[in-house]
Amino acid sequence: MPLKGPKLEKFKQRLLAKRRELISEVRGSNVGSLETSTDGIQDIADQASSAYTKEFLLSIGDAERRMLRQVDEALNKIRQDTYGLCESCGEMISERRLEALPFARLCITCQEEEERAKARS
Repeated sequence: MPLKGPKLEKFKQRLLAKRRELISEVRGSNVGSLETSTDGIQDIADQASSAYTKEFLLSIGDAERRMLRQVDEALNKIRQDTYGLCESCGEMISERRLEALPFARLCITCQEEEERAKARS
């Protein structure tokens, strides 16, 4: 049975706060990562460093965007009254796990199994 009442509202507020934080970070990293100085002539080392920094900042943005999708999916589950249910086995995800990761899709058992399967492949 999915979470209900004040506990559900607490997780919803945490997810909404995380969503606002991520949106702010994604907007900031997209602007910041594209603003690099090209004044004067850069030597090869400067160009390589600049390219690495750009790529690193863009990858951070990708990770934040993935997390934002996970948060949005969790908020959608709240609307559908399925928040807190494991996507794999259908059992309730422990509140302790949701406290640590409010956008968790899987219970700890199924998460561990998924990680073992990924490690094997």
